[in-house]
Amino acid sequence: MDDGICAVCAEALEWVAYGPCGHQDVCATCIARLRFVCHDRRCCICKSLSNTVFVTKALGSFTRIINDFSILPADAKDGKVGSYWFHEATQAYFDDFDEYKIIKAMCRLSCSVCDKLEVEGRKNTKRRGKFKNVEQLKEHLSHQHELFFCSLCLENKKVRCAYLLGCHLAWGS
Repeated sequence: MDDGICAVCAEALEWVAYGPCGHQDVCATCIARLRFVCHDRRCCICKSLSNTVFVTKALGSFTRIINDFSILPADAKDGKVGSYWFHEATQAYFDDFDEYKIIKAMCRLSCSVCDKLEVEGRKNTKRRGKFKNVEQLKEHLSHQHELFFCSLCLENKKVRCAYLLGCHLAWGS
């Protein structure tokens, strides 16, 4: 692999995520997307299963290395775990709090309609709390706002009203 470039998105490697196999060729953002959206826990390079990954600053040959992943707690919950931060949805340990917050925010499921209403200062946003999974978000959007996800576009989180979803499914975007 070209040192310093993500093998998936071809962007410069600033933060890497790697599992027990040790491949440090994919950026933390791509790994988080694969693990959170696609539920793919395999290494992008060798396809070995990585139940847990470690996220750290990409520093070439000076990148922080964890050789023994068994030292990381297997039953960790979101937040500070020893000297690391753990993100449960991606099963990732971070050595940097700011990068942990960025990935955690990226993986947050939220209703854009309710978010906009909150920003505008409207009180009745019909939100009952965080969405634990995509199914809860889909149900909320359907029942509260009459909006629907196209199953093919779900990874990009495109949302449409029922009529436009029908048009999209029949004729594409």
